[in-house]
Amino acid sequence: MTRPRPLLAASLTWVVPAALLVAACGGDAASDDNVSGNKQATIGPTCTSVDTTPVGLAVLDYITTANPHPQRYLSAAGTDSAVPDDGFKVLQNKGPTYFYSSDPKAQEQIKEKLASVGPYASLLVVYKGRADADNGNTVTVTLAGHYVGGEHDGKAAPVRQIIVRCDSTGWRLPSAKTAPGTPAAPAAPAGDSAGATTGATTGATT
Repeated sequence: MTRPRPLLAASLTWVVPAALLVAACGGDAASDDNVSGNKQATIGPTCTSVDTTPVGLAVLDYITTANPHPQRYLSAAGTDSAVPDDGFKVLQNKGPTYFYSSDPKAQEQIKEKLASVGPYASLLVVYKGRADADNGNTVTVTLAGHYVGGEHDGKAAPVRQIIVRCDSTGWRLPSAKTAPGTPAAPAAPAGDSAGATTGATTGATT
């Protein structure tokens, strides 16, 4: 009958240090939370959201202000003029999107494809690069383009330098301006001579 007592005492000696350890850890966690909170308040938003990247916002602004308003979009895939992934997703979300080629035969095939679907304005969006400033909190995206097929075939869209800034709420478009040299020359992308006309119908407006 006397043998369980040492076991009980032993178990209590382990419980007390564990409780003290939990209390100590709790104090450190609270302290860490305070420090983390202060850092977050100082740093502010990171502006790294995949859905609100500077290029994506710039592309959205470019196509929604284009005149005539495009209902289909093209990008010169596999070239320096290709719209980056974030911007390409924006095009897909706004309407059917196709790949463009520098090969004349492929271009005619693309125009035939577009014409078979309907007489909708189709804009080739040309990416001309980006410039970062202010430790990456200000990004200037340069875009251009021209219409492909239909009554607007060959019509140039203006070259624009679209400024996107990171503020306390995330990426924003505080201003946009048209770059010197008004119209953009038609893109002459190199690459796939087959001229793929893969269309993404997500969010189609036609």
